[in-house]
Amino acid sequence: MPVRTLMTAEQFDALPEEEGRKWELLDGELIEVPSPTPKHNLILVRLITLIDSFVRPRRLGKLLPETDLAIKRDSRLRPDVGFFSAETWKSIDVDRVPVGHPPDIAIEIISPSETESTIKRKVQAYLTWGVLEAWLLYPSTRTMCIHVADGSQTLSEGAFLTSASIPGLRIQVAELFDDL
Repeated sequence: MPVRTLMTAEQFDALPEEEGRKWELLDGELIEVPSPTPKHNLILVRLITLIDSFVRPRRLGKLLPETDLAIKRDSRLRPDVGFFSAETWKSIDVDRVPVGHPPDIAIEIISPSETESTIKRKVQAYLTWGVLEAWLLYPSTRTMCIHVADGSQTLSEGAFLTSASIPGLRIQVAELFDDL
């Protein structure tokens, strides 16, 4: 049986940056995050563009891609995108990483190499930390799953993404995966 080595957040924060390799820390466990594929990055750009074009003119909040979160003592997660409402944004020190306040929405684009158990653990961590919505985008099935404290729902390409955290947002799920 393999032995799991645990690490503190202080040890994690002291790790040297490795070119081409990313890590997260979840409950003391070091998790390697795969390098994004071109498909992943195209979806990320499309997602940020669609959401930002809605929230910025209305001053509803800010989007932060790939930013380390330090909400729990022994964890450091880096969602693909974090949405911080205008109210939440007031608590963010823009010159400091890791960010010590949870986003209202944590968004992850799921790669084929990610395990279901790790994905579930990350969603649970986000919701426990006070994230209101955890969005998981699955490029392989062109679907997404929205997790909130009292449940989840899966959206197919024909469905429209809406969010209690971003009032008025309405994006057809297919738009996130178009031209791939």
